[in-house]
Amino acid sequence: MLKRLKSTGFAVALAVLSLPASATTLADALVLAYQTNPQILAQQAALRATDESVISARSLLLPALTQTIRATRAARLNTRSDLRDPQGQWTHNTTLTIQLFDGGADRLNIDAARMGVLAGRQALLQVEQSVLFSTVLAYVDVRRDQQFVRLAQNNVRVLREQVRAANDRFEVGEVTRTDVSQAQARLAAALSQLETNRGQLARSENAYTAVVGIPPRNLRNPPAAPKLPGTVEKAEAVAIRKHPRVMQAQFNAKAAELSTKSTFKNRHPQINGQVGYDFGSNFGGTRLTTDDVTASITGTFNIYQGGRLDSDRRRDIALYQQALSNVQQSGYVTRQGLRDAWAGWKTASASIKSNREQVRAAQVAFEGVTEEAKLGARTTLDALDAEQELLSARSQLVNAIRDQYVAQYQVLAEMGLMTAQHLNLGVPIYNPDVNARAVTKKQLGILGEKRIKLFDKLKKRNGG
Repeated sequence: MLKRLKSTGFAVALAVLSLPASATTLADALVLAYQTNPQILAQQAALRATDESVISARSLLLPALTQTIRATRAARLNTRSDLRDPQGQWTHNTTLTIQLFDGGADRLNIDAARMGVLAGRQALLQVEQSVLFSTVLAYVDVRRDQQFVRLAQNNVRVLREQVRAANDRFEVGEVTRTDVSQAQARLAAALSQLETNRGQLARSENAYTAVVGIPPRNLRNPPAAPKLPGTVEKAEAVAIRKHPRVMQAQFNAKAAELSTKSTFKNRHPQINGQVGYDFGSNFGGTRLTTDDVTASITGTFNIYQGGRLDSDRRRDIALYQQALSNVQQSGYVTRQGLRDAWAGWKTASASIKSNREQVRAAQVAFEGVTEEAKLGARTTLDALDAEQELLSARSQLVNAIRDQYVAQYQVLAEMGLMTAQHLNLGVPIYNPDVNARAVTKKQLGILGEKRIKLFDKLKKRNGG
């Protein structure tokens, strides 16, 4: 375990040092988030813990070997000589126990545990999708807020020029003090907006640092968004088939079904075989006083246990019904999330064209009004309003481009494809089979799966 933690820390440091010093691409941010984000690392650890449930369930198919050592010393109170000379004895017991029959409940529990592991793997993919989408969101939010700051800075420069021009025109009597005050008021508002935008940028940078692990530095323009299906119906078909949310619910439902079947065997007899060896002697004795080998077969029948048997059955039936409802709900949530993301994508895409036209028209209007104001055909307020409309149009265009990009990745995430493997990040993908094989090998030893298959075969032959 310590070796695993050390290797994880080394991987985090290596991932950070491998990033380019000059600029960061979206792929760089996604790679770093995938390799170092604590949410992903925590879910990987949770999955390794879930792997152990299969080991625990499968242990019932294997023999159990126990040893007991006991030392006793007794004195008989009815004889004074025995008080002075108490008797002592030690014994050692070794017992080998194997379950011969339980109605098949243990095999069902193993299969249920395996379904739980598969559900855990889908939970890991769900966390991976969430982290990678949050990375995209944080990346484009920083880029957007950087552009907002630049627009606000440009607005301040323009308004300062407006104030200077208004003062010059006031000096020669072309405008009144009111015109100068209007320009000064707009400049003060622009300075306030600039600080607001800088604060929002700082918050976006903090969000980026939280998900990626390091502060953003010289973020490059993001690449083209991934290609999406031509229709929402095609995207929905992929989502219902591949989304981790849906698949996790399906695996959980199957696990609940198997657990219910196992519980319904709680009235079956349980038959165990035992072989034991006992030896021991009196304290100080030179030879064994106990030296026995015993073999036994024990059958246990659950007839009545205060209503617990029927209660367990009712409980597992209810849990299975809950799991089936969760499967249905996961489908509803996935369809809704996909269609909402699709609508957001189409809306943002449609608004970009009109926003570009709005920016072009506002730019022409601003330049025209500014020139007319210099000639006295327009007031200072007209020029200030035109400049504000241009700023608003540019800001709306920046937002629309950001919303379109985010919506495309959101559609991808709702399709269940926002994973490191599908995005082809070019990094080693976490393989849960490695840990599963390792813990299985530790449990089964050199005989491997053959031992499990042998005991399973024997139990099936006996109707277990």
